[in-house]
Amino acid sequence: MMMKRIILLVLLSVGVFTFAAAQVFKGHFVNDEYKMQMVLNLYADSVAVPGMDDEMCYGYINGNTNGMWVILKVISVEKDKAVFRASCDNGSDSQNVELTWSEGKLVMKQQKDAYIKTVVNRKYVKLPKAVEFHDIALPKLPVPKVVLPK
Repeated sequence: MMMKRIILLVLLSVGVFTFAAAQVFKGHFVNDEYKMQMVLNLYADSVAVPGMDDEMCYGYINGNTNGMWVILKVISVEKDKAVFRASCDNGSDSQNVELTWSEGKLVMKQQKDAYIKTVVNRKYVKLPKAVEFHDIALPKLPVPKVVLPK
């Protein structure tokens, strides 16, 4: 009986992780260091942007940044890598952004010279080329080791 429960638990875990891996570019992600959030669904333009009238898009990046960056076009989506085009809500800047899924985190890499900026001491400062985000639905805890009885 115990062995059946363990096997069922393992099968359910594999199913959940497979589903999660298939939808890595969908969700609500945050960066605590720069106080930013990224809400996205790169599989369908189904994200409502706060403050914009009934406009749906692929997502947005906002927080302690120079405006809200709206994801208007998805260029490519692969298993663990995606590229999209984002524009600042005031239309002043736009750029291609690459997302990479690695070890439970999304790494955002800005690809051009137009940078998303953050506010530090009341001044705009360029974000680093690569910024990590984590999914708010997933706790930042180590995965416990499972020891099966012999």
